Amino acid sequence: YKFSKQRNSEQGRRNEEQESVTMNVLSLFDGISCGMVALERAEIAVESYYAYEIDKYAISVSQKNYPRIVQCGDVTTADFTKYKGFDLLIGGSPCTYWSVAKNNREITPDGIGGQLFMHYVRALDESGCKWFLYENNYSIHKNIKTFISEQLGVEPIMINSALLSAQQRKRCYWTNIPNIVQPVDKGLLVQDILESGLSWQDKSYCMKACYHPTFSDT
Repeated sequence: YKFSKQRNSEQGRRNEEQESVTMNVLSLFDGISCGMVALERAEIAVESYYAYEIDKYAISVSQKNYPRIVQCGDVTTADFTKYKGFDLLIGGSPCTYWSVAKNNREITPDGIGGQLFMHYVRALDESGCKWFLYENNYSIHKNIKTFISEQLGVEPIMINSALLSAQQRKRCYWTNIPNIVQPVDKGLLVQDILESGLSWQDKSYCMKACYHPTFSDT
């Protein structure tokens, strides 16, 4: 009885600590605000969430799902000093210039890809966020990976989204958040997520975004 009471007390303390955690979040290259989705699933309360994104379709999805997120626009013109004291900086600068999917991709950090990444570094320096999480494509050149590691002071952790989804998607994560472990494999296959029909493969690669040409700019 004494052990059970002590265990329940410790569990209650942990629950209280978890409930007391609230985050002020700065998100760069925010997309559709999947960072907010992840924080919700981790049951971490978000006090404020400021997003930098320029794709109008991504912004519209974010605003539909999370109207309280503050959309701030272009990272290249941002003053990140106003986020002093924020808890978490997240983001993944576009891999468009670095990925093996691009012909004549950049293999050194002095191109456009590197310039965009350095705005993440600037945001970290100017805001002084306690925690950071940066993501990019596993296929980027080793020169780029080394440069990112030097700038952020940590080595990347590779996680394949195939562990959690029906998609093959290797990504590198640079973070100072401690005790990161590989997710448990959920064993999901393409067949598991199809509403009808049969799949010709167990796992899929990501599909490209394609905006219909008849979409209006308004």
